[in-house]
Amino acid sequence: MRRFAVLAALLTLAGCAVTTQPVVYRSPPPAPPPPPPQQQPPPPPVAEAAVSEDIEVTVGQPPPVEVEYAPPPMYYDPPPPPPYEGAVWTGGYWHWWNGEWVWARGRWVSPPSGGYVYAQPYYELRGGNVVYVGGFWRRPSVAFVPPPPGIYIVVERPRPEYVARYSRPVGQAGVFVPAPPGSERGVIVPAPIGTPPSVTASAPAVARPGMVVRPGASGVEVVAPAGVTRTGAAVQRAMSVDPRVSNGPPPVAAAPPPLRTQAGAPAAARPAGPGEGQAHPTGPSPAAPAPAAPHQAVGAQPPSSAGPQERSSETRQVAPATQKPSAPPEAAAKPAAKAPPPASKKAPPKPAKPAKPTKQPSKDKEKEKRD
Repeated sequence: MRRFAVLAALLTLAGCAVTTQPVVYRSPPPAPPPPPPQQQPPPPPVAEAAVSEDIEVTVGQPPPVEVEYAPPPMYYDPPPPPPYEGAVWTGGYWHWWNGEWVWARGRWVSPPSGGYVYAQPYYELRGGNVVYVGGFWRRPSVAFVPPPPGIYIVVERPRPEYVARYSRPVGQAGVFVPAPPGSERGVIVPAPIGTPPSVTASAPAVARPGMVVRPGASGVEVVAPAGVTRTGAAVQRAMSVDPRVSNGPPPVAAAPPPLRTQAGAPAAARPAGPGEGQAHPTGPSPAAPAPAAPHQAVGAQPPSSAGPQERSSETRQVAPATQKPSAPPEAAAKPAAKAPPPASKKAPPKPAKPAKPTKQPSKDKEKEKRD
């Protein structure tokens, strides 16, 4: 019992001596940053239009193709001289191939044997999409038949890198050809069936729908009212439907307006150059001589407003009224010789010598003579 009491006393003393340290609370570590948002893939680059010279012309009508976007505007592609007799010029046109509109450059080709005729490519706006049939060889006895309206055609979409280059077709439904070079993308030009696309390659660029191709006296006519072209001018021009005949290059842009003078400075106020007469908006004409000043010499010429070449340091005498007009400018440029004094002015006479006094006879002698 005694040992237990001693042990308790020792534990009590030891517990009093134990010191505890205060609890310090620390802030939790920062949360890890959120994962980066999913990065969007960069937009695909816009591919340039492909140009091909190797598009083979099929024999017989190819199957139609339906595309959501209109072909781009035309290029100017004039035909060179034919390389041989019997060659056929296909002409440049837009051809749908592998998810893009490819420019089929015009070239001279040999038709297949059998009297085949080249049929121009066919474009039609139907249901908001473009129905396209490529150019082909056909027999003269076989006419071209457009795809019937009820036929099912799979709609083809362009590749992503070409979408930015194309626009939806804008214009009235029906057969058309691509717009002239430099036109607004998507604009189409209505035309009759069988019209070669090259008829618009020489027409002025358009900014909105309104240009049409209609039959004419010698081929077709390209007609557009005022406000349709980029220049705003109306168009009515005859075009040849023969793809071997070039209708000429596209018209150039309008000439810039003429230069204007500075504001407030009329054209007559500018200084006269060599060989020009200086304008005098106010005051008397320079041809009318001013009256001589009172202190001016009689034989001096009045001051002239002409240039420094016409002025002279020596005084010129005024010609009498009976004499001819002054000499031409060539003679006036040379130093004039001293003119003789006018006839009206005589030199002052020399003073005469005094006459000797004559002796008068005396009065006596006069009387003697009388007697």
